[in-house]
Amino acid sequence: MTQELRHHPSGPLVLAVTLAAVAGFVDAYVYLHVTHVFVANMSGNLVHLGMSAGLAQLAGVVSSAVALLSFVCGIIAATIYHDRQLRRDQSVRPDVLLAAEATLLLVLPAVLIGFDAEFSLHPSSASYLVLLLGSFAMGIQTAALRRVGEIAVATTYGTGSLVRIGEKLVLGARGASRASDQQRRVTVWVLLIVLLGYVTGAATSAALGASPLLLLIPSAVLIATASVTAFTPRRRGLRLRTQEPSD
Repeated sequence: MTQELRHHPSGPLVLAVTLAAVAGFVDAYVYLHVTHVFVANMSGNLVHLGMSAGLAQLAGVVSSAVALLSFVCGIIAATIYHDRQLRRDQSVRPDVLLAAEATLLLVLPAVLIGFDAEFSLHPSSASYLVLLLGSFAMGIQTAALRRVGEIAVATTYGTGSLVRIGEKLVLGARGASRASDQQRRVTVWVLLIVLLGYVTGAATSAALGASPLLLLIPSAVLIATASVTAFTPRRRGLRLRTQEPSD
């Protein structure tokens, strides 16, 4: 197993779908009701950064850069945690990271209500704080779960999953022998279900409205998920896997 794979926690599909729904929910809320920047979908922010730079829109450049840098910092912080856990007891436990993410998301409604923040294409200090905390939290989530069993997944973005789905479909159609048909089908279905979780979370957020208190929903879901995960790491396979993944 490579050093990088040792830092990739694996868990059940229900956990991946739950986390994807949380990311979609928060992403949609911030984009619709804070400012036009994503806290999870960094591919969109890269495009937004480039467009803002081309149009000489400083606010767009800064807000996108804040989200991008905070997201990376979240991944770095989570990876440092994984590395320390591995060196201490050879295990990777995502429950602590999910609890940290939940705590960060709990701050968001307090910021929005306390500063009476409203949607604006020119972010206020409160908006920047939301982007910073939200993106950092999503970075943590990205590193908290990297696989469903042996299948690599991402719970905060979908571009890579779409690429892999297309690849699996083409290889399956021509009968390539790199993996069995059953393995390909399982991989495609897992990736599709996780993507559906993300879209469902975004749709739910958009449908519910603009109240900052709605952000308590993903926080509560994460707290419950972290609690369940803390008591089931050995039985559910959330500890470090020692086999080289096949996908």
